[in-house]
Amino acid sequence: MPGIHRRTLPNGLKLLVAPVAGTSRVAVAVHYRVGFRVEPPGMEGFAHLFEHLMFLGSQNLPDGTFFDHVSDTAGVASGRTHQDYTEFYQVVPRSALEQALFSEADRMRAPSFTQKALTEQLAGVAAEIREMIVERPYGGMPWPYLAGLLYTSFANAHDGYGDPEQLKKATLEDCAEFFARYYTPGNAVVTVAGDVDPGDVAARVERHFGDIPAREAAPQPDLAEPGFFMDQTASFTEPGVPATAITIGQWLPDPAADLRGYLAHAVLARMMARQITPDGTSAVSTSCGFFGPLDARAPDALLLTVLVPPATPAVQMVGAVRTQWGMWSKGDITGEVSAAVNELVSEHHRYHDDIETRCRALGRLETLFDRAELLDELPRRLGEVTTAQVAKAATRLHGAACAVMTIEPGRRRTRPKPGHTERAEREPGAAARIPEPVAGPKTVPPREDQPRPVLGEHVEVTFGNGLRAVAIRAGGAPVVELRLRLPAGPAGWRRPDHLELLAHVLGRRARVGLHERGAGGELTVKTDGQWLDFAGYAGTDGLDAWLAVLSEVLTPAAMAEPLSLGRSLIRGRTPRRIADDALRAYLLGPAPADPAGLADVHRTVIVPEGGSLVAVGNADPAWLLSRLERALDGWQGQARPTPATAADGGILLVPREDLSNILVTFSAPEPPDGPDDVARYLATGVLGRYHRNRSIRDAPGTTGLGASGYEAFLGRDVFTDFPRAYIQVMRPKEQVPDVFTEVLDRLPELTATPPDPVELDRAREYCVLEMLWGLDSPSKIADLVRVGFSFGQGAGLLTRLYDRLGQITADEVVAAAVGTYGRMPLPSMVVGDIEADWLSDEIGREVTETEGA
Repeated sequence: MPGIHRRTLPNGLKLLVAPVAGTSRVAVAVHYRVGFRVEPPGMEGFAHLFEHLMFLGSQNLPDGTFFDHVSDTAGVASGRTHQDYTEFYQVVPRSALEQALFSEADRMRAPSFTQKALTEQLAGVAAEIREMIVERPYGGMPWPYLAGLLYTSFANAHDGYGDPEQLKKATLEDCAEFFARYYTPGNAVVTVAGDVDPGDVAARVERHFGDIPAREAAPQPDLAEPGFFMDQTASFTEPGVPATAITIGQWLPDPAADLRGYLAHAVLARMMARQITPDGTSAVSTSCGFFGPLDARAPDALLLTVLVPPATPAVQMVGAVRTQWGMWSKGDITGEVSAAVNELVSEHHRYHDDIETRCRALGRLETLFDRAELLDELPRRLGEVTTAQVAKAATRLHGAACAVMTIEPGRRRTRPKPGHTERAEREPGAAARIPEPVAGPKTVPPREDQPRPVLGEHVEVTFGNGLRAVAIRAGGAPVVELRLRLPAGPAGWRRPDHLELLAHVLGRRARVGLHERGAGGELTVKTDGQWLDFAGYAGTDGLDAWLAVLSEVLTPAAMAEPLSLGRSLIRGRTPRRIADDALRAYLLGPAPADPAGLADVHRTVIVPEGGSLVAVGNADPAWLLSRLERALDGWQGQARPTPATAADGGILLVPREDLSNILVTFSAPEPPDGPDDVARYLATGVLGRYHRNRSIRDAPGTTGLGASGYEAFLGRDVFTDFPRAYIQVMRPKEQVPDVFTEVLDRLPELTATPPDPVELDRAREYCVLEMLWGLDSPSKIADLVRVGFSFGQGAGLLTRLYDRLGQITADEVVAAAVGTYGRMPLPSMVVGDIEADWLSDEIGREVTETEGA
């Protein structure tokens, strides 16, 4: 990757600029050296609460307007609080870089805290804790509860979420003091990644951050631990979980003092994760660190989690792990080490060839270790790890004490009770105040011109077997992203349970195949009921091995799994998936005959006709295509029959007692002779694609489709063999009748109203900026082009959209809106806990109950 450009402002603020050629968006991250380890007793969880408050107001961006520039440009913004740092990050179009820097500087300079905002965020944090710890199966495992077994000091052992009741004692004075102590320029690192000029970025950062006064930050806490010499254990119960979960934690070496030893443990952890079960899944889930590798200063822990049958003693699992450490400390592990390193290196390259993850990782490593360059050194450092170093790490773990946390099925939920710590009294007159800004109010800078998005060198061909393929040169890492998308065809659309089972079995075969070759990379097989998607990546050196696995997966083979197993696999479908599966089955009618077995399903679904293959990487496109075609040369398939569809209306109900909110879906085939695809895309944006669309403007607080205040999502996709427009609404049962009357009655008026010039320009801008995410990384380019291929478009979809959107007139938008959304002739789908007779009486229309697909 290109080099990292550094600069330190007079007020102590560090700046890192990481140029990444070819991106249309830019990532901005601000890391502060303050995590939940700095919290004093009695203020557990305050660092996380404070992170939430930093989004809610500052001198020039009051009352939540921080997000305006993010929402208007289809960007993203978020924050995280970990042990030793808090990060805030944004990914926005390059035209909004100045706004992103302005907003980050404004809250570093002068945030505003109100009692209303504090009260709201206390409720929000309490809800997050409930969702993450209380309501989630195995909640609190391993973080935060295992930390209390591993460590003894308050800084390391306490719960970084805190107790919501105790957090309610937080005051505005606490907020001001916390800001004054830790949110100083000299305690922060600003990182910018994207296709930018380092000198230009430095000038912008100086302009926005340079006038923030320097202040001394509070010292970091002492994290020294005495260690422990006996295993520390804790066991809890939880109703409804199917198996006992056991997490084992052991200390990792300090990466700042012993990086080689740390990386040897990382390789060892990956070796453990590569121990797979017969179904191709990892027998043990592993992690270096509670939040990932190199994410905290020492101490941090190597964690192993396993699911075992109920009543399995934890000591049995600990003994098995220690036995494995012992075997690796003495045996020949050359092959295991090589395979683990290959996986880690290719995974690292792939993950950080994205502007957001690269930006955040650089800032994190600089904040924790003053070594942002470590990010690009890690592949080489991992490659230098020797078998002797890994064996030494195994020897260390074999003889070391560990912390063991167990959650097993039980009649009631038990967890550690919150500790009752008391906070120190603030000395009289010692309350801190937020520094007053040195200048008056500032105006949010306007967006600049957005450079035209440009896709890298690419070549499109159609292979001899009919598969459409494209290869694109992009990225800076030795990794190739691959996406193979196949339409499921009538056989798969009629029987989603068979399709789900096929994806499950092929995914297992792919995992086992990659594992046996030890070449790194990933290959997953999934279905959404419409498509069968093969997706993953391979290191350039391991591409042939990856393609050999793909070729094996595409080849029919004997499969013993009974077709009835597929019914259990579709039980966890989302409401939308349930509705779409049922509508496909209704339109196509019953299958002519059941297949003889899963191999027969494979032969009818896994065919190249109508499929597309996308490859994106830092390689010559023609060379890539030749490798792909050679690997898939023997893949042939029978022609699919053209499905006959019924297009009459009506209302179909799929009862689901476990869904209290009701999903209603209205659908329509897009007319083949109507406006072009770009006009339809823009019409979707005008009607309901973004937060300033016509519906919200016309009726604040609603979607404009009625007074109920429900939200409707408008979209377009491919359904069976035709493009479809749809509207989806999810509301409580009592509001469902209003959904039918208001949506269907108002659609003709809503679609036929011409957009005014301001509305049209906003929609144009949003639609093109929304697509720019597809150039953030090779992975996202592959995903975007795969979607374009689904609609019959080529690799140049993004640039064609950019050029064509500016030419579409208001009349074309109206024609596209009326033709696409003006009427919804396909059956309306209702999914949820609702009765057909009641709904029919309420809306005066016939409702047909169906079991779905």
